[in-house]
This record gives sequence, C-alpha cells and structure tokens, in this order.
Amino acid sequence: MVGPSMTDADRKRFLRYTQVGFALLIGGSMGLVTMYGGAELLIVVGVFVGGTAVGGALAWYLIPESIAETPYESVDSGPKPGAKMKQRRQENDGSRQQAAEDDGRLSQNRD
Repeated sequence: MVGPSMTDADRKRFLRYTQVGFALLIGGSMGLVTMYGGAELLIVVGVFVGGTAVGGALAWYLIPESIAETPYESVDSGPKPGAKMKQRRQENDGSRQQAAEDDGRLSQNRD
C-alpha cells in the first residue's frame, strides 16, 4: 500500500501558508473597502491591520491544526485503510479450497 506523499513538515507548512493567506485576504478586503469608501490613509492601514488580526482569528478557528495530522503514523487514529480487508483475506486464505470441496456441484468431475 502506498503511504502519504507529503511529510508532516510539508503538511504543517502548507497549513500555515493557508492560514496566513486567509488572514491576509480578509485584511486586504477590509482595507480595500475602507479605501474605496473614501477614508484617510491612516484609517485604511488601521483597518487593514485590524482585519488581518480578525482574519487570523477566523483562520485559526476555521482551519484547525489537526488537519495537518496524518492517520498513517499515529496509533490513536486506528488502523490504516484496508487493514480489515487484509486481515480477512489472511484469515480466510484456505476457505475457498474448503468451500470447493464441500460443495457438490464444484467437486464433480469436469473431464
């Protein structure tokens, strides 16, 4: 089975970039709305900084850090996908031969 293609460090870095981008998007949007409303430059900068702080809080809430965790390396997350099927196949390895011998239709001579 193929494991994850990204390392944990890559996941965390991508998550951080996403959160920062989200915060800047909110701050930039609020700053532009204030600028187009005809406010002074100092107020526009203040609204941009405040909007970025609000966007950071929203990003922290909406994009939690648990997204960056991978289920493949932690024991608490449970088995890997397909583990139950693999276990069933190992347990039932000889059951097809046994079923073929028990079934009268399959054990008939086909020569």
